[in-house]
Amino acid sequence: MGIEKLKNSLLSEANEEANKIIQSAEAHVKSMIEEERVKHKLLETGANDQIAKVLQESRNERIAWARLEAKRVLAEAKEDSIKAVLEVFFNKLNDVRKTSDYKKFIQSSAKQAVQELGKGSKVHVLKGEKKLVGSIAGARVSEDLNALGGLLVENVGGKIRIDLTLETLFDNRRDDLRKVIAEKLFGGK
Repeated sequence: MGIEKLKNSLLSEANEEANKIIQSAEAHVKSMIEEERVKHKLLETGANDQIAKVLQESRNERIAWARLEAKRVLAEAKEDSIKAVLEVFFNKLNDVRKTSDYKKFIQSSAKQAVQELGKGSKVHVLKGEKKLVGSIAGARVSEDLNALGGLLVENVGGKIRIDLTLETLFDNRRDDLRKVIAEKLFGGK
């Protein structure tokens, strides 16, 4: 029986040793699984954070683009409004010729331009407006102007001209008029 006892004792020790090894292995496997779960959770959290960041950046980019587009549309609308008012203003220039201020403008401008350009100057006005200019010493008045109104004065030989047509005066003041119109329409913005 000694051998049998020894055999049983060895088997028992071997079983205990095997059980310890199995328990150690199982604990190690559980530890590894837990580590992998933690790593997976960290990766998932990092991925979710990255996704949230990308989505926020995309949202911010779209908002910025929408704001720029809104500013562009608003600027175009303002520009269209200013152009429309300028067009109405330009079309009203024809009515200016019926005012007493226009008559004063024609008379004083013609005299001043002839003084600057000298004797022999030629004053061009619209047909029927020769009487507005009157007689200016040393100048000839011709009713051959092709414009909305105003006058064009040139020296002898036609090398120097003073263009006081309504169109030219309007074009020269266009930027100033735009500012005034913008201020009236949009409060100076």
